[in-house]
Amino acid sequence: MNLLSQPSLEHIPAPPADGRLRFFEDLGAAAAVIPTDRRSNHAPSILSLGDGGLLTAWFGGSDEGNRDIDILVSRFDANTGTWSTSESVTNDEIRSDQNPGLFEAFDGSVWLVYTSQLSRQSGVHETFNLQHTSVVKVIRSTDGGVSWSEPEMLFDREGTFCRQPIQVLSDGKWTHTQWLCFDDDSKNGSDQPVVQISEDRGATWRQIEFPSAAGRVHPNIVELDPGRLVSLFRSRFADWVYLSRSEDGGETWSVPEATEVPNNNAGLSAFRLPSGMLALVSNEHQVVQGPGEVIWPYERMRLVIAVSNDEGRTWPVRRVIEPGDGFCGEGNLRSNRRQEYPHGIVDADGLIHVVYAYSSRRAIRHIVFEEAWISGVEDQVHTDCKLWG
Repeated sequence: MNLLSQPSLEHIPAPPADGRLRFFEDLGAAAAVIPTDRRSNHAPSILSLGDGGLLTAWFGGSDEGNRDIDILVSRFDANTGTWSTSESVTNDEIRSDQNPGLFEAFDGSVWLVYTSQLSRQSGVHETFNLQHTSVVKVIRSTDGGVSWSEPEMLFDREGTFCRQPIQVLSDGKWTHTQWLCFDDDSKNGSDQPVVQISEDRGATWRQIEFPSAAGRVHPNIVELDPGRLVSLFRSRFADWVYLSRSEDGGETWSVPEATEVPNNNAGLSAFRLPSGMLALVSNEHQVVQGPGEVIWPYERMRLVIAVSNDEGRTWPVRRVIEPGDGFCGEGNLRSNRRQEYPHGIVDADGLIHVVYAYSSRRAIRHIVFEEAWISGVEDQVHTDCKLWG
């Protein structure tokens, strides 16, 4: 009998999906796996509420695009340190509800904005996918996510897709970033990113296009100073994260340019840290080093947070948030389970929260850390180590 088959050898399960937030000493951060009864769980969003609570939402069901895909929510109880079991808050019989974004409005109500596309079903012709049939809907809660209103149409143009929540700029304008999908043979390479702007708290919206930006999607707007914005994009071409700038509050934008951060045509999240520096959470994997044909790599292996102190021009500080399984070498990459679609925020205490689809969408994982954790500790190598001294 070898060592691994000894009866006395204790077998430890994977981190339990019980919703309990635990601090891991070796990691230096806290993490939880949020409980769910769905086979596939994807595209989470997290919100820090004004009363100090946390709320997260994602879509779950059998598989992305199917009719049983609904929006799920979970609430964090700070007294017990535990996330609640997920509950479905949408249930459309013919549509697949996806990509929720959570936003707390000025009156304390929570807006859950999401895409709703025709699901795979008899009589509906599908080429690459059905994102060109999507509209954007909203449900609202006035009790911190305990109960929700019936769905309402927010953007009725077919082909409208979104990922990020509504944001409020320093001048009071609301912004909502989207991309427009078309029924063509580009495999979503023709997707056009736009930003919707509202000056009446969401009652009406007007659309601004990002120039020469087809195939750059998931626009993440971050306000650097009043009126000065950047937007970071996922690339359909699996090459780099792209960045565009606005100096007039989002009315006009520069042509998106490649950053030094690799992208694998997968979701990302950008936000400002308590220090004011720019943070980006993404997979940091690429297939090519320049735009060409649309590429959809399977590999979404590990999640990395990168920090820029020069408004996105360079990203010198990086740390792995989720290392994944660790298989390496080109022939082994697909052995890694997917860790994907992060969303990050900073709460009122300056703590950073990131949620993501965990272990090939088995569940949603939540991790919490301080900004200092990203750059690590001083004296990582002891000063008397002659090799490195």
